[in-house]
Amino acid sequence: MKLWIVMFVLMIIIVLAGLFLEQSILKATDRLSHTLDLVKDAIRDNQWQEALRLWDQVDEKWFRQQASWSPFIHNHDLDAVTVHLARLKSFLESEEKASALAELAEMEIQLVQLHKQEVLTLKNVF
Repeated sequence: MKLWIVMFVLMIIIVLAGLFLEQSILKATDRLSHTLDLVKDAIRDNQWQEALRLWDQVDEKWFRQQASWSPFIHNHDLDAVTVHLARLKSFLESEEKASALAELAEMEIQLVQLHKQEVLTLKNVF
């Protein structure tokens, strides 16, 4: 009987930890997406210094998130966002508006995919 209780408690802990991780990932991707929207607005207004300042914020947030997410999310997905961030910085430094906006669009798609992969649905479970 004790074994069943221990197993039940462990299952509850695993489910609660999974829900906490899911909420953490969803909140973080939403915050990153919001900051990327601010970068996009700065690019459209040709405010390159502001865009670079915001990029620094995104890069710092991403570096912290990447370290905590790496055990739970495929490294390929995390590396893709890192590559997009590096390309975006070079486009911001060279003030290439069209390329920077295109790179931002790709990053947003990648974040949406991360978001969808981590939502608890039957499709993702099976």
